[in-house]
Amino acid sequence: MTHPSAERILGLYGDRADDWIADRGAVLHPGDGGGLDEAAWIERFSDGLAPNAHVLDVGCGSGWPMGAALLARGFRVRGVDASPGLIAHAAATLPQGEWSLGDMRQALPQGAFDGVLAWHSLFHLSPDDQQAVLPELSRRVALGGRLMFTSGHAHGETIGEWRGQPLYHASLDPAAYRAILSAAGLDIVCDGATSGVWLARRAFLSAK
Repeated sequence: MTHPSAERILGLYGDRADDWIADRGAVLHPGDGGGLDEAAWIERFSDGLAPNAHVLDVGCGSGWPMGAALLARGFRVRGVDASPGLIAHAAATLPQGEWSLGDMRQALPQGAFDGVLAWHSLFHLSPDDQQAVLPELSRRVALGGRLMFTSGHAHGETIGEWRGQPLYHASLDPAAYRAILSAAGLDIVCDGATSGVWLARRAFLSAK
């Protein structure tokens, strides 16, 4: 059974969009407080992409700072998020991007993208939902493209806290992530079992 906090996660970001915008800020986290060095990971994700590459940012939030960093690199960014307030902020402050309201479990854009990013978003889904959504994200990676997402380190659910509200996170076992990516024809560049960040690429030509 899915934990009640998992069902509440969309409503939480919807109801508290302004608080999240204030708390998240507009600057990439440096990673010096035990977190991830976001600038370094954006650099790894971007390496080799053409200046006009088409990037899908799933669970894009307000567009800041990840979407903004991608736009600054000259990429065409399509962002999707289930919070009306966060999407409105992205559209107002980053009009050069394309921002749309949608639940990644139901409303992923069709087509192939040079890059697919699910930074601190996929891990808000239950393990069952991740099993369903990650293959869909993988299928949207174009030839020569890449997929990057964050995860926990072992199968399970964790309930954190943000502004007095329960904040749900979940993860699959690393072996399950590897199996999904492999089945989708992606080569793993960075295994997230240790770092918590998965980076995978699709070869330009499939081996015969």
